[in-house]
Amino acid sequence: MRPSLFLVLLFSALGLIALGLGFAFGWAILNAQGPEFLQGALLIGAAGLFVFLMALVGVWALLHLRIVQPIEALTREVQTLTHAQKIRQIELPEGHMTGGLGETVQELIAKFIEARTERQEAIDAALERGDTYKRRLETILLDLSEGVIVCNLDNRVLLYNQAAMRILNRPESLGLGRRLFALFERDEILKALAELTEKQRADTTRKLRITRTVACKRVDGGETREAQLALICSDEIETEGYVLTFTPDAASLDDTDSTLPPRPEFYDFDLFKCPPDRDVLDILLKEIRYVVFDTETTGLSPSKGDEIVSIGAIRIVNNRIVRGEAFEQLIHPGRKIPKASIRFHGITDEHVKGKPKAHDVLPHFHRFCGRAVLVAHNAAFDMKFLELKEKVSGVSFANPVLDVLLLSAFLYDHAEDHSLGATAERFGVDVSDRHSALGDAMTTGAILLAMLGPLEERGVVTLGDALKVSSKQVKIRKMQARF
Repeated sequence: MRPSLFLVLLFSALGLIALGLGFAFGWAILNAQGPEFLQGALLIGAAGLFVFLMALVGVWALLHLRIVQPIEALTREVQTLTHAQKIRQIELPEGHMTGGLGETVQELIAKFIEARTERQEAIDAALERGDTYKRRLETILLDLSEGVIVCNLDNRVLLYNQAAMRILNRPESLGLGRRLFALFERDEILKALAELTEKQRADTTRKLRITRTVACKRVDGGETREAQLALICSDEIETEGYVLTFTPDAASLDDTDSTLPPRPEFYDFDLFKCPPDRDVLDILLKEIRYVVFDTETTGLSPSKGDEIVSIGAIRIVNNRIVRGEAFEQLIHPGRKIPKASIRFHGITDEHVKGKPKAHDVLPHFHRFCGRAVLVAHNAAFDMKFLELKEKVSGVSFANPVLDVLLLSAFLYDHAEDHSLGATAERFGVDVSDRHSALGDAMTTGAILLAMLGPLEERGVVTLGDALKVSSKQVKIRKMQARF
């Protein structure tokens, strides 16, 4: 028997004995004479009652610590593992009194994951034909020399190809789900779109493919490009979106940057049904467009002169990582990189030699982020570096920010380790290229996607919900730091 349990039972027994003796004395004295005896008996009874109540508190605390909390932890483990891609050892608080419940649940989850994997394999086999069409589309997009950008009627980009990236000189503001007008000025395009729509409505035969040449003026001051604008119609009746086609010049044809991925995911036709903007706090977490980022630095004290040496970021659109859209840049910190930091991230002074300074890089990163929700692990650290560069860079990151560390602490308040590696293992996420900014951003993004299911089961479904529970975790962690 555990010592704590033994003490609880001992005090409970003593309390019951004292309580019984007190009532016995009281009964005897009530049938006898003498107020002094009655007063003494009542005191003994009160003392016994106090001890008895203390014992009850002790029993409740023990049950809560050894049974209630482990069961709550087991519930959170089940919520996470049912969304994971692989099984792992269930984490329960030390000293729990749930017996073999954890092992039994783990066996059931393992069978569930196995059955789900088999079902997914069957679905993948059924979709093989669709994947063939997908690969053909990717090949066509890759081989086209013309730049193509497809938008829905909300002016959000749902397709573009590598030629468009080359012709437009790889603008950071071009990305799936982002508004076209983060890249081009709107007036000329909207005017041409309105004229084409009127002509399309007037064409009763629905046989003419009406196009219009439009001058696309860059918001960032880049070169103005002419494009052919054409409507996309559903069943040749209802307009669903439009296409901009850019003709390459000699410079863009010669630009064959091999670093671009051979098969980019530069399209998402589900964005045809993209809902109009809502209040940002009411947007479902699964519908949000995220930019997940990480920084590598010279040290851990941004307020004492440490600087960024690398920044990496990826985009998440429609609940998936868009692997063709990434931001990665080495940065010259303007100081020597300490050996301790080099051992951590491997970036040396030679690596950053000749690289741009942070105040030159951050405006490009700001355009890459747009109005997306920013995500990081221990986001306060990374955001502090960005905040301290606001004056010299001329950009301010006012985007909503989510911290996967705080969300992990909410989902797993019984766990002590919420490092990136431990959190990735907890959610069944494979870690690659650890301690590189882009690699850690990719891992953080995968963790965020793995969290969405468990968060929804805990009632966290909108951005407002996530920010609320994150704020509570900040307060809890500050209180814990005092003790």
